[in-house]
Amino acid sequence: MNAAPNGPSRPSVRDVARTLSAPQDAVALLREVLRGRDVRFADVGADGFRFRYRSVSDGRVSLRTTGTTAPFAGHLAPERQYVLAWTVEGGTVVDPGRPVEVTMLPSVPIAFPADREFAVECVAGTLHSVHFGADYLEAVAARGTDAAPRPLSLPVTVDPERLGALQDVVRALAPALLDRSTVGESRDALDLLLAEAVLAAFEPMPDGHVPGPRATSVERAKTFMHARFDRQLTVPEIAGAADVSVRTLQETFQRHEGCTPMAFLREIRLEKARLGLQLADPDTSSVAAVAISCGFRHMGRFSGAYREEFGEYPGETLRHRVPTAVR
Repeated sequence: MNAAPNGPSRPSVRDVARTLSAPQDAVALLREVLRGRDVRFADVGADGFRFRYRSVSDGRVSLRTTGTTAPFAGHLAPERQYVLAWTVEGGTVVDPGRPVEVTMLPSVPIAFPADREFAVECVAGTLHSVHFGADYLEAVAARGTDAAPRPLSLPVTVDPERLGALQDVVRALAPALLDRSTVGESRDALDLLLAEAVLAAFEPMPDGHVPGPRATSVERAKTFMHARFDRQLTVPEIAGAADVSVRTLQETFQRHEGCTPMAFLREIRLEKARLGLQLADPDTSSVAAVAISCGFRHMGRFSGAYREEFGEYPGETLRHRVPTAVR
């Protein structure tokens, strides 16, 4: 993950396209990209099944399109993502059979539930979606404030009157964002404009994220750390939130993440700090203010860890901040 030391790093743009003719391959793809579980496609005959998938991603924002000739049902659990989705045909159901059940209308965006698994019943047709890395959208939501970025509770649906401006922004930006040659500051500005439009339409509610009932001890610990990364957490506190012993937590993190819980927490803080510095105004903010908001208390250690991780000092990132999107 380390950046080259000769300047600020920018994620490359990846364009992935798949066309599949076997349901089991589509199930595997959904497991990979959306942590799909118990996904089942309706039988449309061997010659009638087609599944198309495209994703254009810069690491912070991705635009995706899924097309299928067969309806399917299952459970999805996108990890550390905020997902805005809309179908061409309508009729797809999110959380079927629950009090919060939502049936999607044609071309009307909804926000998928975040940080929990949810059931879906998808109709045959085309699903468009915009995926935001959670750290990025949380940093945008905290931009211009002294608050630390927090997990967001986006409403699944909003009044259609709030969607007009967002839909205009999506239509205007999609061609450029789907173009791999849109890079650097131009792409940064488009990402920011899209994120701000989503937050304006789907105004976050007071945070209410809790791990789902199927969450593992590592997932519970991660949720706890992401929600409280700016605090001086201890391993016993994290183990208590994960409902396991300190020893079990340490062993489980080493097995699944290849590091200790505190090393994982430091990675969260560094990623939050980097996004905070990229989005901060150098005329009104400072490295120290961003670092403190992300849980760092010793500026010398922070600066050294930041350079080791990203190949540049925090002040360099702040001076090369993401340009404000022009409206």
